[in-house]
Amino acid sequence: MTARARLITSPQFLLGALCLIGLPRFAAAQITDPFNTLNPAWVVNRYAPAGFQVVSFQGDNRLSITIDPSGSAANRPFTSSSSFYNIQGEERAGNVTGRWSLSAQVYVASSFNTTTGTLMDIDLWSHTGTTPGGGDYAIFGFTNSSPTDFLNPAAADRAFHFEAYDGNTGHWFNLGVPSGFAFDAWHQLTTVSTGTAFNYYIDGQLYLTNPTSAGYDLLSVMIQGYNFGATAGSYSVLWDNVTTTPIPEPAGSAVVGALAVSVLVVRRRRGNAARSST
Repeated sequence: MTARARLITSPQFLLGALCLIGLPRFAAAQITDPFNTLNPAWVVNRYAPAGFQVVSFQGDNRLSITIDPSGSAANRPFTSSSSFYNIQGEERAGNVTGRWSLSAQVYVASSFNTTTGTLMDIDLWSHTGTTPGGGDYAIFGFTNSSPTDFLNPAAADRAFHFEAYDGNTGHWFNLGVPSGFAFDAWHQLTTVSTGTAFNYYIDGQLYLTNPTSAGYDLLSVMIQGYNFGATAGSYSVLWDNVTTTPIPEPAGSAVVGALAVSVLVVRRRRGNAARSST
């Protein structure tokens, strides 16, 4: 056996290989968007909102999305007149393979906390799955519309609340409002995909875990608002620091993989040594 073969099959080498392979594996790509300028990676999804641009607010640049009656069904081209295009915003690639986390800051204005004023609905969307035409959507945001009569501005149960979408049943979860929640302030929305579930966090606190069968690979990220129609008012929402992050695979999987590779190295080296001696 050569010196190199002895090194590769030695316990010290196998232990080193095990340690290296046992480290968490991260996907190579992710995005961090502080909106210093509007990245051209953002493109229209469904229908263009009235505004999607960088503005200065509180001494920093932020993203502002504006939904306006000018984009209502009555004012859109015939080919875009269906309610599908009432959801208006832009998207960009998520760039994460495997399990993922999506986080963004959003400014929640006190003007949204109304039961009689302008209807508004804003959400941070995640399209996840292994194929662009399939997968699942994790949707997380807030609205002041009625949970039972969404389009009715005079609904008796109108109230500001956070919401998340259940792709399995097609309905929305009313997450309410965190205790002591402050308006006219920035808040962090985070969606974490474990592969089999979406976890939704508001300012670091878990509010909902919802099962999914397509939790791997973050294909795209969207910021979308709902256009309530020609008679509704206009509203704008500020966003900042949209970040996608790969989540390491469980340590157990990495250790199993490391053991398999280590055994394979030993077998190959022993086989080569046996062939060279014949």
